Amino acid sequence: MSDKKLTVEKSLTDFKRAYRAKWKLIERQKEDHLYALGEQWAAEDLQKLKDAGVKPITDDRIGPLIYLVTGLQRQNRTEFKAYPEGQEDGLKAEIASALFKHAIKVSEFPFKFSDEFKNGVTCGESNLELYLDWTENIINGKPCWKEIHGNRIFPDPDAKEYDYSDGRFLYKITPNLSREELASLYPEMESKIENLPTGKGRLDLAGMLLGGGETHRQPKDYPKSGGDAGSSDFEDDTVDLIERQYKKWVTKTYVGDRETGEIKEAESRERAEGFVADYKAQIESDQAAYMAAVQQVEAMQFQQPGIQVPTPPPPPERNPDRFFTFTRKVPEIWIFAHVPGMEEPLADERAWFYPKWKKFGIIPFLARYSTAPLEGDSRHLLVQGLTHKLKGPQELHNKTTMLLVRHLNSSANSGWKSEEGAWVDPEMVKKFGTQPGINLEYKKGAREPMQIFPAPLSQGHAQLAEMSAEAIKAGSGINADLLAAQEGGTDSGRAIALRQRQGLVMVQEIFDNAARTQKLCGQFLLSQLGEIYDTETAKKVLGEAFLTKNFPPMMMDEIDPTTGQPIQVPMTDPKTGQPMQYDAEMAELVIAEVLAGDLAQYDVAVGEAVASETMKMANSAEIKEIAQAYPGLVPPDIIVEESQLPNATKNKVLSAIKNAQAMAQVGAGRPAPKKSGSPAAEETKDA
Repeated sequence: MSDKKLTVEKSLTDFKRAYRAKWKLIERQKEDHLYALGEQWAAEDLQKLKDAGVKPITDDRIGPLIYLVTGLQRQNRTEFKAYPEGQEDGLKAEIASALFKHAIKVSEFPFKFSDEFKNGVTCGESNLELYLDWTENIINGKPCWKEIHGNRIFPDPDAKEYDYSDGRFLYKITPNLSREELASLYPEMESKIENLPTGKGRLDLAGMLLGGGETHRQPKDYPKSGGDAGSSDFEDDTVDLIERQYKKWVTKTYVGDRETGEIKEAESRERAEGFVADYKAQIESDQAAYMAAVQQVEAMQFQQPGIQVPTPPPPPERNPDRFFTFTRKVPEIWIFAHVPGMEEPLADERAWFYPKWKKFGIIPFLARYSTAPLEGDSRHLLVQGLTHKLKGPQELHNKTTMLLVRHLNSSANSGWKSEEGAWVDPEMVKKFGTQPGINLEYKKGAREPMQIFPAPLSQGHAQLAEMSAEAIKAGSGINADLLAAQEGGTDSGRAIALRQRQGLVMVQEIFDNAARTQKLCGQFLLSQLGEIYDTETAKKVLGEAFLTKNFPPMMMDEIDPTTGQPIQVPMTDPKTGQPMQYDAEMAELVIAEVLAGDLAQYDVAVGEAVASETMKMANSAEIKEIAQAYPGLVPPDIIVEESQLPNATKNKVLSAIKNAQAMAQVGAGRPAPKKSGSPAAEETKDA
């Protein structure tokens, strides 16, 4: 909780510590990616094979396993849905869900998350960053997700939580930016960016590890094999941007309410104390006014005894100590941006997403994550994907397969066994003796030559290759034999689904962490709906049909000129002069509550709704079975909502069900339910 001002020197010191704690993981992640992409031979082994004139053989068993897991994720994608915590919050939840889905579609989140999932499964780590693009609309930003590899994100080494929320800082590095790109991000610092000496804006990562040496030029992605700092792919005039998201402890004053338990942040200590003082003064003023009124009544009754003067009602009893103030140091999320070679930071400001989102703006996906107390060279083992533990068996499998093939090639067509001088044309035997269809002559009287049969296949190498392949399957935790329907089987779809889940039980942690990451992304997106939409754009997303259904127009009584009977008709919209299609005022009020950003804490919980067609069909069948087993338990509208009908057809069926229910109530002698808005709308009308 230090109040010292953050400097570039201090930031670089913390970054150096974070980089040293992660550099070995970065190197291992690079190797993991190479193995997953099929580059599985060490450089020295390739050179030996090249010198021997042998082409290496790679029987990749890691790639298909990764494709299998990522394919399962893509087939069973889930989407965000806002679930109400209370029955009264159902409408808000529907609005939030509709805006969720639109924001997800616009930002292409499913595809971005699938990319993050694939990289995370491969090397153990990947990250997503939410940002708003103001290019097309300077009022409402377009939500965008950016995947960031692990070699760009450096959390506090002391952080233990999955989302780094217990860390003091988190660094994001953007290497190889041109001066023009950097100036577009920080236009107020353009002159100082232009004056930065050439070559001084690069991070000396090698020096951070070795304590010196030449400047290490960080490429924009994992470097190619054999690449070096002197490669022509890099420009000397580029710079590396360092962005530090950190917790800045600030003193804030709050006002507490002892009756309701609510606590609200005050603009300043003076405003908070003034509010409490005014509240107490108002109580004293009301009491003094009451006493004065009582004395006045008593004086009037004393002067005119026969006149009854009513005693004024006392003021409501209020606790003068109801409100109280207190101060606390609380962490705000700030962003400190700078580049090497500049003593002054480019920016030091509160994060754009705070206070609606009070965590770091980088959402990680860690396939396998451990909080074991490992430090030093073993620290990289805390984060793993599928590839790391399979590299050893894969290397053994490639080498034994290679030796098996070489042994077979060297022993095949082994030649002929004959006496000296037995062949009529020895050169012909030497050149063509192993080819099919060739006629070879041996001398009359000589013993018939015998063909040398090749040695049998090396059973030792074959067994090692088979054992290493099984070790890869066992190490991955994926039993591919359980992931498909058995030939000739008669199992039901649910039995097949159960067998598939059993085949993936050892990688359940990966899918659980994926769901955890998705939930964090959903909460982040939910908190920023107010930055993405306003009431007008939100109404366009919701559509007129939704607004008409949930915010019916206010009605007024009129006399039907043809029948002379009173009827109810929609009130006139003062803006258009036409009958109201829906209650725009109430719709804007409820939408504004959704966009306020407090729903994640109180009103709406971010869950996952099934997006896979297969799972939807299974859920629909299960609900039908429940409805058949327990007649009358499941409402018809739930069965329709969970069906695979198009949304337009669902709406027609639901409308027909409601009309039929209303007619049934009228036939039974009960009044049909009136169209009404939310309880809040009724209170507004009463007021």
